[in-house]
Amino acid sequence: MQKISLNENQKRYLARFIDEYTQRTRSSLKRREETWPALADARSSQGFFLRQPPGVREIWLATRKLRYPIVAERCEGAYTWDIDGNRYIDFCLGFGVHLFGHRPAFLDEALRRQLDRGMPIGFQSDRANDVAATIAAMTGAERVALCNTGAEAIMGAIRLARAATRRDMVAVFSQSYHGSYDAALPAIDAAHGLSSSQQKDTLVLEYGAPRSLEQIAEHADKIACVLVEPVQARSPATQPAEFLRQLRSLTRDKDIALIFDDILLGFRIHQGGSQAHFDIRADLATYGKILGGGMPIGAVAGAARFMDQVDGGRWSCDDDSWPAVDKVWFAGTFTKNPMTMAAAHAVVRRLDAEGNGLQEGLNQRTARLVERLSGWLTEQAMPVRVERCGSMFRFMLSPPMWILIPHLRMRGAYAFDGMTFFVSTAHSDADLERLEDAVKDSLLTMRAGGFVP
Repeated sequence: MQKISLNENQKRYLARFIDEYTQRTRSSLKRREETWPALADARSSQGFFLRQPPGVREIWLATRKLRYPIVAERCEGAYTWDIDGNRYIDFCLGFGVHLFGHRPAFLDEALRRQLDRGMPIGFQSDRANDVAATIAAMTGAERVALCNTGAEAIMGAIRLARAATRRDMVAVFSQSYHGSYDAALPAIDAAHGLSSSQQKDTLVLEYGAPRSLEQIAEHADKIACVLVEPVQARSPATQPAEFLRQLRSLTRDKDIALIFDDILLGFRIHQGGSQAHFDIRADLATYGKILGGGMPIGAVAGAARFMDQVDGGRWSCDDDSWPAVDKVWFAGTFTKNPMTMAAAHAVVRRLDAEGNGLQEGLNQRTARLVERLSGWLTEQAMPVRVERCGSMFRFMLSPPMWILIPHLRMRGAYAFDGMTFFVSTAHSDADLERLEDAVKDSLLTMRAGGFVP
């Protein structure tokens, strides 16, 4: 990447904007400065790595005074308030978690009821079976296992695939995000801290490229699974349906487990997730985020051939059967904890009752928003485009234009630094119109400041 330098006009504008932004969010800045020495927190240096391209690093350093996390005080519906009293229309929504907005009444009630019942961790959950059965019904899975996070779900799915195939290698696609599990981190070029053997067992491929299918075939006798984010959060417009169909055929022929990472888009793009959206049946799929309603959760769902390795397969106390399938280790202290199960039970019941019309409605509203924004960006010759999948969209722009995010926050619209936005059922049409206005005003202001050609 070429070196990116700010001119004097840009530097003057940025200095003024930093002063305005830090004054408006001064308490969050103060909290960030108080982080040291006790709290080690990646959010304190979000987006910075020593090994990133020089141009990206220069822009990060030039804008580093804007790179502190906003500290929230409370939230309700489509809104979040920070500790300085600023109200934001929230389009981060817990990184896509809050499909129903913050604190929907049905979820609040479920959590309060569970608090009144106590926290019997160590006993079996009285809701786990209903949660699993509803997930299975919505997604078409034969069996479902529950865990604490999306990263745990990815870890468990890969372990199940390795055990079933008796192979070690995991194929992933560049720029696909699968959480913090070691086997998946090479996909985002985050191998620092991984052992050489871990890196050797991960094959990183180009998503959607015919050559990637050839490479999978060439290494088929070593590959346990292909892990795919069907629609990458970093590139929502990339939706290679035909590639996925060919991948499904290839993995089936080579006895390689196909794993769909549906943690981000599961229950958002379609009630049946990416498998229903693309009409492709994976061997395993992972879920999280929306499923927990704000409580930490992960789920692995799929074919009994793989899932029976969690509990040994079907057996009964009423006959002489026994767990005949060799088990993998899949457990955790807080797995199926009472609060998470109360939230998940409320969420899946609501999803089941609403049907896929819920997702279709959100998708259509988001499509209209993106269409209006895209039209304005074209009219104004803005070097920005918006990519969408379902009710998720992302602004695609150059590194210096990252300051769009703090500009939007100054205008009461909140999104995370990664430029990905989510629409919830709590967002009104007026909320979406206010986001439109904030985007337009921000970009025109940035143009006057020399940050937009």
